[in-house]
Amino acid sequence: MDQRTTGLNITIFFCQQLDADQDKNRRSLEKELGSRIRFFPLPCSGRIDPLHLLRALESGADMVYLITCPEGACRYREGNLRAWKRVRYARKLIEEIGLEGARIELITGTAATLGGIDAIARDLLAREAVVGISPVK
Repeated sequence: MDQRTTGLNITIFFCQQLDADQDKNRRSLEKELGSRIRFFPLPCSGRIDPLHLLRALESGADMVYLITCPEGACRYREGNLRAWKRVRYARKLIEEIGLEGARIELITGTAATLGGIDAIARDLLAREAVVGISPVK
């Protein structure tokens, strides 16, 4: 599937501890794909607020992903656990208004995903057609 023709906009929030070269990797991917993909690095995924996830949907994202550190590898001990609770709460809110909860997804980094934020983003783009274009637009 060609990422340029699907037309879905993706927002990715991610823990800065996940990828040492994250600035270079995300900038090259943003340059390649244009405005279809937006990255927001966080000092820790546990710092995400459900409002950030909802605002991303409100701003035109069709899918919002939060990528956390691998379990047990969080520099701040329980950031990925806090992130999971906040994603669950945001999903509950959007389901209450009639949107699919699958529009917000948490991805826990693993040893395989530590290859870089660009590798993770390309994987997400390859499977993005699950929910379709957001009716919020």
